[in-house]
Amino acid sequence: MGFTLMLTLGAGLLALWLDTRFPGLRPKTAAQGLTHAAVGVLSNLGAAGVPALIYGIPQWAWMTVLLTVFLPSLVYALLAGLWMLRALANLTFAGR
Repeated sequence: MGFTLMLTLGAGLLALWLDTRFPGLRPKTAAQGLTHAAVGVLSNLGAAGVPALIYGIPQWAWMTVLLTVFLPSLVYALLAGLWMLRALANLTFAGR
């Protein structure tokens, strides 16, 4: 459980860093933000199916797959969620 928590926290920090470092990547509209959020969820679902394909591989290969498939998928999903929150906040405050 400790590794899972640290992996998620690390992915969250990477998502925050990417959002602040590259503000030009943010979606311009709420529809684009929703599209990114949907793709992020689908990428996580696809990454969750990978262990069924690679069952029984050595520990070093498992960590390689984890860091090359799961981490980017998690970072993108968290980044897309952050973008969606920003888009919704902009919609809420734009009406005032």
